[in-house]
This record gives sequence, structure tokens and C-alpha cells, in this order.
Amino acid sequence: MSLHARIRARAPGFDPAQFWQVAPGRERWQAMVHKYAALAHLAGLPDDQRSPALREAAKRWPGSLREAELIGPAHVAAREAAAQAGLAQPERPRADWPDTPALAVACWAALHLLLDDQLQFRAATPRSARDSETFARWIAGRDSASRWPEPSRIPAILGPKLRVRSAYLWLAARAGLDLPSLNALLLARAGHWDRRAGDPDWAHD
Repeated sequence: MSLHARIRARAPGFDPAQFWQVAPGRERWQAMVHKYAALAHLAGLPDDQRSPALREAAKRWPGSLREAELIGPAHVAAREAAAQAGLAQPERPRADWPDTPALAVACWAALHLLLDDQLQFRAATPRSARDSETFARWIAGRDSASRWPEPSRIPAILGPKLRVRSAYLWLAARAGLDLPSLNALLLARAGHWDRRAGDPDWAHD
């Protein structure tokens, strides 16, 4: 079954079409061109240089360390080519890209921003207050609120605990995918990360 065939409204109140009909835009595609060129370069570095360089890439593109460790050179090359194609058509909606590499890159472009929002929140918030309700209030007063539409609904969609996984769950909710399908797209494989205690019911139905 194709990715598009698996898309449907899952989390209450989300219309996946609103996500898929948006175009990433030139800035996001350009960032992805830089990212996959960097990951391709890093793959050829000696081990003593590769690990610190990967950590530096992960600071620039949160989540990319995990991606680089899992997808392999062939997928990196395909995604770099897809990012170049996206840069040539930056206003093409996500839904109009039928190939898996382009869909993966488009979703990573969105996910990096969500993960960065969470990292900024963690840096600005005492550990005791790092819950989803506090995060929702924090997001509501920032430019990033467009990435978290109706942020007051964050606790109901994601649950009370804010985790790194929350960004993946939010993207899955907006995209109308269950979490295993989204992870398979992003990481090119299934794994133990697909299910965790505390995941909302909609993420696996």
C-alpha cells in the first residue's frame, strides 16, 4: 500500500490535507540540500572524524544523527537528489510528490523544525516544568505556533508528558499517518522505536 493510501484523519480535529497541500518552500528545500550533502560527505570520513561531525550535523538538523545511522548511503544519495528536485520546484505541495525519497525529505524538513522547537523549550524551561501543557503555552506565544496549530490541543493529542517522541507524534497526527508508517518513511525501516508505552491510541490504529 502506498504512503498516500495510508493517509487518513487519525488524531481528533486534524485534517491531513491541510498538511499535504502546503509546499515546503525554497528555504526548507535548500536546507535539505545542505543536510544530505553533509551526510553524504560525513559517510566518507574516518571514524575519529565522523562521530564529532555527525554530532555537529545533529545540532544543525535535530534528528539527523539517528537518520544518518539508520538509512545508509543509498538512501542518503536518493534523498539528496530529491532535495535538489524539490529546490527546483519549491512551491510544489507535499501531496504532489509521489516518490518516497521526496516525501521523506519533505517530512524531515518539517520534523527538524518541530524538534528544534522542543530543544529551545527545554533550554528555556526548568526541568520540573517541561510538560506538554507548559510547552503548549510557550509555543502559543512564538512564531513557531504555525507549526503547532491550535497549540492548546497539544496535551490532548500528545498526552501530559513531553518527550522527544512528541515531535514525531505531532507530525504523524498532522500528516494523517500512524507512527510506524511515519517512522518507516523517515528511517527507511521498522524497529523497536515504533511503539512505546504512553503513545496515544490514534498513533497505532
